[in-house]
Amino acid sequence: MILLLLGVGLLAVLHLPQLKAAIIACTGEKGYGPAFGAISIAALALIVFGWWISDFAPVYEPPVWGRYANFGLTFVAFLCLGIFFFRGRLRQSLRFPMGIAVALWSVGHLLANGDLRSLILFGGLLFSAIVLIGIGVGQGTRPASEMRGGHDLLSLVIGAALFGAMTQLHPVLTGVPILTLTR
Repeated sequence: MILLLLGVGLLAVLHLPQLKAAIIACTGEKGYGPAFGAISIAALALIVFGWWISDFAPVYEPPVWGRYANFGLTFVAFLCLGIFFFRGRLRQSLRFPMGIAVALWSVGHLLANGDLRSLILFGGLLFSAIVLIGIGVGQGTRPASEMRGGHDLLSLVIGAALFGAMTQLHPVLTGVPILTLTR
């Protein structure tokens, strides 16, 4: 569980505005993207490896309807992810579509899973998303003011397509099927 905790912590800290400024100071504007990407990949590798080597340890019994709530919340999270990728009015309206996506995805998974590693991963990411949205609101952060026509529809279509792809890949990536048609 230590590697999982380290990965979640590293990913959360990496998104702090102060660390972004420090990375830019060390690497320059051009070096920020590659440095951020490399550290993100390392954090994700720690999370994935930490998840796989952690034993299942039940903490609470998730509600029976938790899986269904997770499905709906994750769908909306993927729509928010699509909105994050494009420069439409929806991105301006939501201000923090990626943070909202992470929060919804995390809440859904906390409703569907009641084990310690899920609590560490999804609880940690939920806490991080809430803190980062709070920092952004406090600093008056807004998305780039540039808006492009048609991007709202495109963002929703892409978000729905990504959700569809994840429903198919989820059993392969995590070993947990999302939809089971038989018992």
